[in-house]
Amino acid sequence: MKKINLLLCAGLLMLSTACSSNPSASSPTPQTAQNAITVAVGSQITTLDPGYNTETVNNYILAHTVSSLMTKDENGTVIPELAEDYTVSEDGLTYTVTLKEGLTWSDGQALTSQDFKYAILRNLTYGADNSWAIYNLTTYLKGAEEIASNTNLDASAIEIEGVETPDDSTLVLNLKQPCAFFVNLLTGNVWAPLRADFADAHDSTWALKPGYPSIGAYQLAECNENEKAVIVKNDSYYKADEITLDQITFLVMPDSDAQSLAYKNGEIDVALNVPVDVGVNYPNQNEVWNIPSPTSYFIALNSGATAPEALKEAKVRKALAISIDKQALASTLGPEQYYQALGGYVPAGLNGIDQDFRKEADAKGTMQAYDPEQAKALLKEAGYDETHPLKIKYKYSSSFIHSDVAQILEAMWKNIGIDCELEVVESGVFYNQIDNGDFELSRYGYTASDDPSQFLTLWTTGQQVVAAVDDPAYDKMVAEAAALIDHTEYMEALHAVEEYLVEEQAYVIPLFSYNTPILKSEKIQNATKKGTTPFYGYVTLQ
Repeated sequence: MKKINLLLCAGLLMLSTACSSNPSASSPTPQTAQNAITVAVGSQITTLDPGYNTETVNNYILAHTVSSLMTKDENGTVIPELAEDYTVSEDGLTYTVTLKEGLTWSDGQALTSQDFKYAILRNLTYGADNSWAIYNLTTYLKGAEEIASNTNLDASAIEIEGVETPDDSTLVLNLKQPCAFFVNLLTGNVWAPLRADFADAHDSTWALKPGYPSIGAYQLAECNENEKAVIVKNDSYYKADEITLDQITFLVMPDSDAQSLAYKNGEIDVALNVPVDVGVNYPNQNEVWNIPSPTSYFIALNSGATAPEALKEAKVRKALAISIDKQALASTLGPEQYYQALGGYVPAGLNGIDQDFRKEADAKGTMQAYDPEQAKALLKEAGYDETHPLKIKYKYSSSFIHSDVAQILEAMWKNIGIDCELEVVESGVFYNQIDNGDFELSRYGYTASDDPSQFLTLWTTGQQVVAAVDDPAYDKMVAEAAALIDHTEYMEALHAVEEYLVEEQAYVIPLFSYNTPILKSEKIQNATKKGTTPFYGYVTLQ
């Protein structure tokens, strides 16, 4: 998912909150239910449109109200959800998916393959604002790129070469290039079904107003995006007899200290965003839920057209990288169960050839290993010394731990004679500035859970607005890896891509991976996960 889908990002997208004019079903009514829990989330709910969302806070809710073709269990294994089975052609270009029998929406209407086709076309033609959410569609699906963002097209009437619906229970997806992890992508909400009678083609406000049908375990009953969203059990869900919790309230509470206090006072049952020190020092560790997340916190270096000349030189970038003691930095921020120094760019938690991708790479050695003396030598080769120090500017946003990281980096760079100026900007404009190349060095964070390539494609020229990394050789390596069908060859190619990006060119400087503690009442039994997203549908209350 995009950078704005991070716990590091504070509300980049602020969407319109007008009400939908045509809800297609009566709104379910929130109950004062005994069999219910309240979960505090850390920022405003921005959209509940599955084909538009790119933010983590919304996914906490969508994990319960939306179902897709495939899903992930709590171990991250891809398993069928609305799909019963699928087959893949020998060339890896055609996926034929058979839907489960008897699936219905919450209003009783049968689910058909046409609902998936409409959703795909609707998401593609939504408009330019949806360009990131549809990235996987435009990258792999035949005909998708040609119609993307064209709001003049009628999603309910047009055809696309990449999607066929030979009958109501069969969906055929035709790819323009092989994708070794395509089944993983089918867990994404952008592939989830929608219907034209409630999901407006070029607008998302319908998704914030209760009353539209659900195909997931829950249905939206109440929503004020600045305050809360209430969801109730969908009795038409295909596994409704397994869903044990009747109602979940997601309460918007941006202040992490306020979440901690509300939890302590029994006002909420789950606090999703609390300070790390609260989790570390909480007296009852049985109430601390630590969910590892494949997150990379790193430094982006601008070596593109808008970069200072110094950063266009690999020696300088490498010197900046190996002058950072990443282990010391991570240890300063908090204990290892929450902050893990990274030996490479792709974090742990993603499959490689036959084990974790990060472990496979780390077995060959740490990239950008700490070596301040070598850093000084590289700077001297590039023409920088005590009489002519390297001067850089590091940009970060004003939330989370970014200020602490910035000050640690400033001190480490000062130790080898680098003069670093710190620049702090508001969170709401931070990523816009980075996208437009308005930075020298910048903190950056990214979370993705499908495949290591999601981290690596981030720095291809075509995926950047203004390229901070503008390297045709890198683009070629990524493209050639994507075309490989054999799993082992594909992963070996990705390892080579990461080596080039990090060790050889130092286009990015990985720092650490992190996860935040969750406080969860002991009365909540059987909370599980969809991948790394908490899921409460099977909860029983003790």
